[in-house]
Amino acid sequence: MGRMSSAFSAIGRKKTEGEPADIVGRLAGIGNIFGIIAAAVGLLAGVPLVPLTATPWEVTSTAPIQWTVGGNAMYPTLTTAFMGLLAIGLLLQALGSRDLRARLGTIFGSVLYAAFILACFIAVYALFGFRNVTYPELIAGYLQIMYLFGSIFVIAWQMVSVLYVDSSKTWLGFGAGMLNGMFIPILALGQVLGSSLTYIAYGILLVGQLMSVSFWWAPHSTIREFARSPSKAKFAFGLSGFLTFLIGSAAVFIGPIAEHPSGGLIWRPWSTTAPYNTLLYDSPIEYVTNPALVFGFLAAMVFWLTLSPRLGAKELKTTMIGDDIIKGGSKWLAIFLAMIGVLACGQAGTFSEGVGSWGFFIVIGPAGAMILIGALYTAKTDIITGFPLIIAGALTMVSPFSLGIIITVAWAMVILTQLFLMIESLVRGLTGFSQGALSVVMSLLASVAIIAFILGAFGSGPLALWPTNRWFNISLIPGISPEIQSSVVIILPFLMLLLRNAALTGFAHGRGYTTGGILMGITALFALMIPVIAGNVTVTHEANTGAALMLALYSVSVALIMSLNLNLANDVEERGHSFEGTFIKVATIAQVVLAALAAILVIISFSGIPTAQDIALVISIFVTFMVGTEILSVVGWLIAGIRLGLLREGFRFQRIET
Repeated sequence: MGRMSSAFSAIGRKKTEGEPADIVGRLAGIGNIFGIIAAAVGLLAGVPLVPLTATPWEVTSTAPIQWTVGGNAMYPTLTTAFMGLLAIGLLLQALGSRDLRARLGTIFGSVLYAAFILACFIAVYALFGFRNVTYPELIAGYLQIMYLFGSIFVIAWQMVSVLYVDSSKTWLGFGAGMLNGMFIPILALGQVLGSSLTYIAYGILLVGQLMSVSFWWAPHSTIREFARSPSKAKFAFGLSGFLTFLIGSAAVFIGPIAEHPSGGLIWRPWSTTAPYNTLLYDSPIEYVTNPALVFGFLAAMVFWLTLSPRLGAKELKTTMIGDDIIKGGSKWLAIFLAMIGVLACGQAGTFSEGVGSWGFFIVIGPAGAMILIGALYTAKTDIITGFPLIIAGALTMVSPFSLGIIITVAWAMVILTQLFLMIESLVRGLTGFSQGALSVVMSLLASVAIIAFILGAFGSGPLALWPTNRWFNISLIPGISPEIQSSVVIILPFLMLLLRNAALTGFAHGRGYTTGGILMGITALFALMIPVIAGNVTVTHEANTGAALMLALYSVSVALIMSLNLNLANDVEERGHSFEGTFIKVATIAQVVLAALAAILVIISFSGIPTAQDIALVISIFVTFMVGTEILSVVGWLIAGIRLGLLREGFRFQRIET
């Protein structure tokens, strides 16, 4: 309250020259007053007035047509009033933030104009578009346009919320950004879980807009002076990550989990549609998971990823990270995937014909962003944060279903590690854990697991082409029907390869290798092909597709891994360990020779029409090459981990003074 009262008193203070007090933005603060009024309108309405997705509607009369949205006959008028008030507020903030944007050079302030235009369109179309719906068949078109522009507005709103946190050194900016950023996700949950959350969302907006007024009317001394993120923004990043996956728990556990006819709980991906009557033209197409739940999760994810902080020299030196974790093209690719997911969820909520085609994007949007962010963390040797994100992201893409217990454990690990990261950001001001030792250990363990799978150590699989019949034991987990666990077992070798590649990128961290980043990118992109495995008729076909996907990723990765091994060998030699360095080089050269021979054999064998024996011979040699390569690489990585000191890198409990 002291901060808030001082902010308001700054309005009336005068400089010695008699000029107005030096505050951040007087006009922008007035804009947030309109936001406060809009929040009051929302509290009176008690229904979501931002067009998100899957808002229930009902036709009450057909001649003439009368229909309601959200169970409220005043919905179009209330939406127009709410969005109109927000539009006025956003315009005043855009005009009043000119000095702040010029001072910081941030792009988030410019998004205010985009949010204003979108809010204006929604305010006008909500009322006049509603009046133009003269037939029930036109309802879907009206909702599609509303949800499209509503989704884009949500993305812009989340980026505007980042402006407050990223700019201010005070708790006022922290509170304004966090509350405004969490308004949309909570509002989306309220649409499914009950009106109490809707009222809470509008209460959050009310307080957030009030704190935004204080942010704009605070002195300029509250704004950061340097390019690095303020300490409050780092904590906001940790807190928003924890809240994002806490909000995502609703989408994970409400709808996707069901009991399989053969017994046991299964988890169905967010792209799964509920059975519907194909004989009825107007039969609604619904997803087993309400798109509004996934929408709320993705809206929070956009805020979280956009808020990724810029670290200062002290943080980078203390954590041995040497660079920002989430940045550049990889950061914006993850944000883009989350945005695609937001748009897909919006369109999926129209329940009209053809909405099932959005299911693929609903899945890869959040999952792809999680895998990419997880890979970015592992590339900076943060296995603790990165691995759970990769595992959870990959498993949520498994179709037609996954084991419920596995998804539950994976999601719980993500929430737990994000909680640790939130505490780390609060106590030490860091946004990641530097764990070189874990990069080495997990690389070795994942590689050993790959060798075990390739050699059939976990039992034989379904009747299929060699070596698929040795890799996928669809009865691996005792007490669970093969029909239930087959899709998970088929993805496990590919998942091990994903984790192996992700952990290996930590070896390249801080050493100037370009191979680490390339390996990370290829691995993340290949992970997006996991849903392809489900597009088969039988388990045998799924197993063959899973094997082909794994072999393809391994073939692409092997050249990069050899390059990484040679670089590690040079570094080991420079440390004065010539014998170990030479061993790694010789082993890598042997791998190159074997790879060349295998490639020549493939070209010769497949130059014509190969027989079944030719195919079996080529695959057998390729499997032998994989096992030999992995064994030699494991030895080399262990040597490099010891001689380069990676196994001695771990937690460094040192608080940073900022």
